[in-house]
Amino acid sequence: MRQRPNTTLLEWTAILLVLATVLALVLQLVAFQRVRATFPSGMMIANVPVGGLSLEQSEATLSQIYATPVELHFQDEVFFLEPVEISFRLALEAMLARADIYRTDTSFWSGFWNYLWRRSGNPVMVPVVAEYSTAQLREFLEDVAARYDLLPTPVSIEPGSLRLRSGSPGYSLDVESSLAVIDLALRVPTNRRVVLTVQDGASVSPTTGTLGDLLNRYMEQLDFEGVVSLAVVDLQTGEELNLNADVAYAGLSIMKIPIVLDMYRVLDFEPFPEIARVIEGTIVQSSNLHANILLAELGGGDPSSGASVLTADLQRLGLLDSFMAGYFDQEVEPPVVRTPANQRTDINTKPDPFMQTTPADMAALLTMLYQCAQHDGGGLAVAFAGEVTRAECDTVIELLSRNKTATLIEAGVPEGTTVAHKHGFGSGDTIADAGIVFSPGGDYVVVIYLWHPVYLEWEQSAPMAANISRMVYHYFNP
Repeated sequence: MRQRPNTTLLEWTAILLVLATVLALVLQLVAFQRVRATFPSGMMIANVPVGGLSLEQSEATLSQIYATPVELHFQDEVFFLEPVEISFRLALEAMLARADIYRTDTSFWSGFWNYLWRRSGNPVMVPVVAEYSTAQLREFLEDVAARYDLLPTPVSIEPGSLRLRSGSPGYSLDVESSLAVIDLALRVPTNRRVVLTVQDGASVSPTTGTLGDLLNRYMEQLDFEGVVSLAVVDLQTGEELNLNADVAYAGLSIMKIPIVLDMYRVLDFEPFPEIARVIEGTIVQSSNLHANILLAELGGGDPSSGASVLTADLQRLGLLDSFMAGYFDQEVEPPVVRTPANQRTDINTKPDPFMQTTPADMAALLTMLYQCAQHDGGGLAVAFAGEVTRAECDTVIELLSRNKTATLIEAGVPEGTTVAHKHGFGSGDTIADAGIVFSPGGDYVVVIYLWHPVYLEWEQSAPMAANISRMVYHYFNP
């Protein structure tokens, strides 16, 4: 009879293995249950990893991170914006609820199976949901701007040299753009640092308006009891500055500019040497006799008729405030001529009834002369088409540039600067200078008139005119 094998050991071994397996399974189930109570690995809420954290732990972590201040940089200044200052609030309940849905979305046994095989689930991202007071943030930024914006400094004048000093540039906080970049920083857990948007303010360059303000300020300081008039034309841009420029004044020797120009208009050929000397004497020597000879040439032998011809030509050019009712040194009373300028009731310089003009008219005439010489265009080409040539205009400018005085306009520009001008002196109450200045910073026309109701002291008026000229020069040559 065969002996039966002993299986007791094997049976107990199998039973122990089964028990061990069941125990291990139970332990894994307990561990998984603990893990399932927290957020799975790879889950992000508001860009913060919360894998392995409970709801309570996640809420505390998110609150702590998003309560940290945002570092703001404005130029060299650093500020810290506390989220609580703008009523910043995370929508924690909504975000955690959404995350919890993702946590429980997978079935228990499917999740347990993945847990056993150490399979990581798909990363889950819950976007940040937050709100804050835009009005409070704007108020915060506007307060920063009010304290730290650097405004451009205005143009000023150097007291000694009378140079125009350009203003310095500034900068300002761009509130609207900064709102957007701060909003981004408030919604991230790290790198909560913002460089605020800054707008650079351009330096305040002088304008003709600025020049006018500074000139007015200068003249107010002089306590001058007369009338000062100024007309300036930028020959590059056409921009003008007029200070009392439509006031009627005595024409003085300034009227010799249109006389010579009109003489060239009637000439169909190069002037004979005798006429050329008369033209030169009219401008360079400021001879009244020579000017009257040219008026006689314009009037067919009669200087009075020549004055009428000149006045009509000035009218054709649109210079309605300029006229000659007689010739130089005429003793017979002239007819009364009314113009818009001499009918003003607010300012009256008691202008010469024989010949009058305004700074604006003379500035316009010199501008047309320059345009004719430079481009063969402008008002002269329109009003006197084919009658005045570019070469003739250039000749007139060359003559004016030979009128050397070392005072008035010329005294206000550096030595060697070409000034094509004509000056004039009245009977103790008026001085004037009108010219084209050719400067490195640009060519310009300047006409200056000074009048005093009693007597115009040369010691006061000449430096005043020179300083006005100097300020205008420095405007074009800062």
